[in-house]
Amino acid sequence: MTGEFDHIARCLDLQERDIVAAIATRARTKALLAHLAAISAPDTGVAKALLVLSRMATTACDWIDGDLFLELIAAGDRTRVEAVTELGGGLRERVFPSMVFQAPLDEFGRAIARVSHMIAPLRVRTTSAQRITLGATEVARRTSLPPPPIEISADSLFLRLPEPAPTSQRAERSAPELLRAVTDASSTADVDAGWDD
Repeated sequence: MTGEFDHIARCLDLQERDIVAAIATRARTKALLAHLAAISAPDTGVAKALLVLSRMATTACDWIDGDLFLELIAAGDRTRVEAVTELGGGLRERVFPSMVFQAPLDEFGRAIARVSHMIAPLRVRTTSAQRITLGATEVARRTSLPPPPIEISADSLFLRLPEPAPTSQRAERSAPELLRAVTDASSTADVDAGWDD
């Protein structure tokens, strides 16, 4: 399997930038979720797939119509995820084909109980030993903003200077030599550079 998400070797490797890149289109979101399902294994952060599903319930995802409805269904030691939209009048439309994650349902249940705020605006509708249903109404979806992307600007980063060599390895200079070296260095520097930008 080759694709833009190959750098994700286990579900714990999923990053915000991957979700942002995927959620723009149905095909990319499906590709990311399929990749996560393919690499899933118990106790490797498989519940992070819920972050992708929850982002589908925000304004970041404009390709879904209607209420979002998710079913997590126990399938032995695996979990099947069904994603559909409720269009009203009892009509449902499948968003993706069923996805099977190689982890038990209780791994998802523990994550939902522990960090339910991370999957907002999805809300637990029903829960049992065999099934967890999550949903977000269209009104909630249209008013729920995705978390803001946060990244440190390259301008805010700084480089660490190497430690100075011990004095025994440094060439000793006299004060006048040091003053000349500093004066020569400052005279070649353009002090006005950058002011007109």
